[in-house]
Amino acid sequence: MTMPKISVIIANYNGKSLLEKCLESLFKVNYDNFEIILVDNNSTDKSVDFIRKNYPSVILIKLDSNKGFAEPNNIGAKIAKGEHLLFLNNDTIVTPNFISELVKVMENDTKIAICQSLLLKLDGSIDSSGDFIDKLGVVYNSKTKINEIREISSARGASMIIRKKIFKELNGFDEKFFVSFEDVDLGWRTWISGYKVVINPKSIVYHYGGKTQKTMNEKIAFHGLKNQLAMKITNFETRFVIKNMILFFLIYGFREAKITFDYLIKGKTTITSTRYEDRIAQKPNIKTIFKAIIWILLNQKYLSQKRNEIKSYRKTSTKELENMNILCNEII
Repeated sequence: MTMPKISVIIANYNGKSLLEKCLESLFKVNYDNFEIILVDNNSTDKSVDFIRKNYPSVILIKLDSNKGFAEPNNIGAKIAKGEHLLFLNNDTIVTPNFISELVKVMENDTKIAICQSLLLKLDGSIDSSGDFIDKLGVVYNSKTKINEIREISSARGASMIIRKKIFKELNGFDEKFFVSFEDVDLGWRTWISGYKVVINPKSIVYHYGGKTQKTMNEKIAFHGLKNQLAMKITNFETRFVIKNMILFFLIYGFREAKITFDYLIKGKTTITSTRYEDRIAQKPNIKTIFKAIIWILLNQKYLSQKRNEIKSYRKTSTKELENMNILCNEII
């Protein structure tokens, strides 16, 4: 197997307590041809000093403010020398062959643009075996145990590799997203452009999960909802947008009304998971919902420009993605 250069890109915000385990595991991988780029979001926990002192080989970029997930990773990608970009969360511990297994998939099929590692929790249970998007554009995290490479709707940014050429063609992560669902949007656009997204269960990464996000719950809720709405507007063809947006709000609204009814009238304190219990990091309140809708209304120019951009490189229609089960009925 050839060994193309890989650029591992880590966005960091106050992750000093996590970085040592992450980087120590990275330096033990059985793949030699890679570089590490760490983009710091103006951390206040001395992350930058820690990296400079203990890991001088890491390429360090320090930003002057917290720019979320999308922009720091795009910044890292611009200086990356690798043929492939490997985006990795700072709250991960990688296994020795995780890079080589990802590269193997990329080298075997040029139509594969993105490959995700199997994400496990520290206790060995499955954190994510890929994300799936349903026909309304709602995103679900699969925790199905898998043994073979399989196609997924989108890959988790916690550990995913992408061809740098294609990342550039798709203009990278959408920086308007700031944080949340930018990896889903990229995966969806990858399928639209005619390439494939897969997961390789032999590439294993342990993931703490949400360590940074837990300190930003309200902000995550806002970005999570407005990004979901933005994806539906830009990634569906026009004839699907209005229908799917109406159905989304009807189903979401019905679910929330039922939960409220069960709580107030029936006295239930435990919420039963429903068909539309998706992977939004933080449940939005009414204020956040209105804020997200207002953001959508005020950013029509951006949404229109992105729709036109996607239309210019679309090779696979929404109907075709449904037939391929990429926009699917059930999580698999």
